[in-house]
Amino acid sequence: MKVIYRLFFILLICTPQWMWAQMNDFQAVVDLAIAKAPNHAAQIRHLQFDVEISEKGRFEHFPNLGKQRLQKLEGIKIGQWYGKQTNSHVYMGAMNQMIHEVHSVRGNQIKFPRPTLFFWSDFYQDFVGTQCVSPLNYQARSYYQFTFKQTFLLQGQAVYQFTVSPKMKADRLFSGIITLSQEGMFVGFDGTVESDAIDYRIHIQNQYKYESWLPQEANFNVKGGVLGITGEYEIQENVKGDIQFWQPSVHDFEKPKDIKEILNISERAFDETFASQLLANFHQGLIRKWKQRPQSALVTVDSVKIVPIKDVLPTNNAFFPAPIDSSSIAYFDTLRRSPFRIDQLIFSKSFYFGKRKGDFYPFEIYYKSPVFDSNFNTVEGFVANSALVFRKRWARYRMMEAEVLGRRSFGLNRNTGYVKLRYKTENFDISATQGDFVAQYNPDNTISPEMNSLSTLLLKNNQMKIYRKQYWNISLIKRFSSRLFIKAYAESALRSQMDNTTGYYWVNYLNRAFSSNNPTNVENLKEGFESNQAFITQFSVGFRPFLTQSYLNSTRQSDWGSSPLIQVKYRAGWPEVFGSKVDFQMLELSYVQNLALSPWAKSGFVLNAGTFFGHSPEYFLDYKHFNGGLNLIQTGDMLASQRLIGYYQNFTTGANQRFNVNHYAYSTSGNFVEALSQFQFSNLWLKPLLGTKKAYVKELLIANAVYLPKQNLFYQELGYGLDGVIKVLRLEAIANFSNGSFNYIGFRVNINSRIRIGNIPE
Repeated sequence: MKVIYRLFFILLICTPQWMWAQMNDFQAVVDLAIAKAPNHAAQIRHLQFDVEISEKGRFEHFPNLGKQRLQKLEGIKIGQWYGKQTNSHVYMGAMNQMIHEVHSVRGNQIKFPRPTLFFWSDFYQDFVGTQCVSPLNYQARSYYQFTFKQTFLLQGQAVYQFTVSPKMKADRLFSGIITLSQEGMFVGFDGTVESDAIDYRIHIQNQYKYESWLPQEANFNVKGGVLGITGEYEIQENVKGDIQFWQPSVHDFEKPKDIKEILNISERAFDETFASQLLANFHQGLIRKWKQRPQSALVTVDSVKIVPIKDVLPTNNAFFPAPIDSSSIAYFDTLRRSPFRIDQLIFSKSFYFGKRKGDFYPFEIYYKSPVFDSNFNTVEGFVANSALVFRKRWARYRMMEAEVLGRRSFGLNRNTGYVKLRYKTENFDISATQGDFVAQYNPDNTISPEMNSLSTLLLKNNQMKIYRKQYWNISLIKRFSSRLFIKAYAESALRSQMDNTTGYYWVNYLNRAFSSNNPTNVENLKEGFESNQAFITQFSVGFRPFLTQSYLNSTRQSDWGSSPLIQVKYRAGWPEVFGSKVDFQMLELSYVQNLALSPWAKSGFVLNAGTFFGHSPEYFLDYKHFNGGLNLIQTGDMLASQRLIGYYQNFTTGANQRFNVNHYAYSTSGNFVEALSQFQFSNLWLKPLLGTKKAYVKELLIANAVYLPKQNLFYQELGYGLDGVIKVLRLEAIANFSNGSFNYIGFRVNINSRIRIGNIPE
């Protein structure tokens, strides 16, 4: 009996130590996977295999006003799945270098499906899915708790499963189960991650082949919504048959020699967007986010070949549910033609003529309706603009156009307008304009006439200051590449002062009087100006030196936020040229940079410095003007302006803000330095206290400054904000100081936007 007790006692002592040793052995697998991640990533290369890619999407909720339009114009029924299946043969040089030989594409309730390209997320990278921290990140132990779950045999190989749990409450961290091989290779993952207010459910499973774990199947399920629109998207990738080795030739993944680039990004973004395009956008977003391999030092290259086969491949019926309404086929036509009706003139509309050629008609007449281009100001009273634009196209974005615009001022009982001739392509834009029109003091960043109307009529705050110009000008934009562009401008104008002519309002806010239409400040004490003839030129060059790029066939694609934007601007008034009476020269240097400090902290900086040399400008029109908060509700770039020195004040406290504010107080004819910065955090300090736990709500710190030696002024702003309140709003509280003395605190309401300054090319 004593022997039994002794054995039991020894077992009692040794068992925890043995179990602890076993646990340490299991955790050693995680450490091995983290340490050897770069080596293991390099092993997944030089392969070929067949793939079947199925994707589908649906709207789960849509505002009632849009449901009828969705079904009538685009064939989309709420709750119904729309998708497509692509079968391809893939030649993989690396996980971000592939040749896609597309065999078939079939739509499921989609009329014209396009191929879906294969991609495979590299969890061996420190970050995947754009700043989501990989469980195999080199510092993964700082972010995750790994709890051993079980070990078992898979394809005859011992594998180990661990529950991955974030050590902190934050987005961009994975939760789920990761499977690793005994050698520390990535076998699979089942779990979730939230990034940019989008929920991802991810399943990835590799297969054992050639002593490595290679792609087998992956599934991404994405859910999200905004402004009452919610939806779901899912993509399933399956490797079919055997994976085989493939030796690429020397030239397979070289940078293409005849490179094409899409450079008119802004213009394409403003093209009419249809809801059924969201499926393609989801897929493009997934590839852009989850295919990136910044640590690999390999340029991303995708080559696509269409090679139809005679065999009819089976459809993945288990993936595509039976349709709710089989007659609802997703289809949209951006060039839809319909018989003319008189009610079409209520809103702006394009009328197309000639024989359609792919994605364009050779002739177009675009009618600009005055319904959404009418406003009010204290100089002209109520005004309305209407125009006709005649276009001749040789391609979708290569055209000649002539525009005739008329402006009716009911307060002045005067008609003005302009005629504009323009030729443009994707990388070149030149125009000539002649007219009699109104202009604002800060033409580079104008105040919204519509928002000025609301401010004037409801708050008696007439912020938009205008003058008359009878002019001709020529402007040019040339985009040499995504890295380099130039802009040039020349104008001859007779400029005349305009004064307030009406005191009309809707709300007698604070019983205050309207401010003068001719602003003054400490450098310009005289109100108004004499009519003058001016000939002014402006030339600027923009350069992005460190732009990250990838290739799809011969098309080069750029990550616009990967490089700072450096811009040099030269502006001058030339005396005696075309009778000009203005004489000044200004040189300005700008630097714009985005930086991701961590997955949960982003920063953005704008630095501007400039000087007038030779002669300083005589007329206030030609001073350097600073960007303010452009609208009552700002929708522009988060870093593009000072918060409280310009234009509209939003909701502010303090006696100073109960009266009209001179928003040209800091305009200068001397040297200037401007610095704008913003930092965005997932969690800082106030967000938890406010009870806001949603990951898509970000905290902001704002710091802006302007130094004006000629005014002996150092102006500063410090602020705090919440970005993403009810997903669409940005709330800010800003304190401002002049030469170190506190002025007041202002509050702003803006439209939610990410830090993306400098991303879109000129």
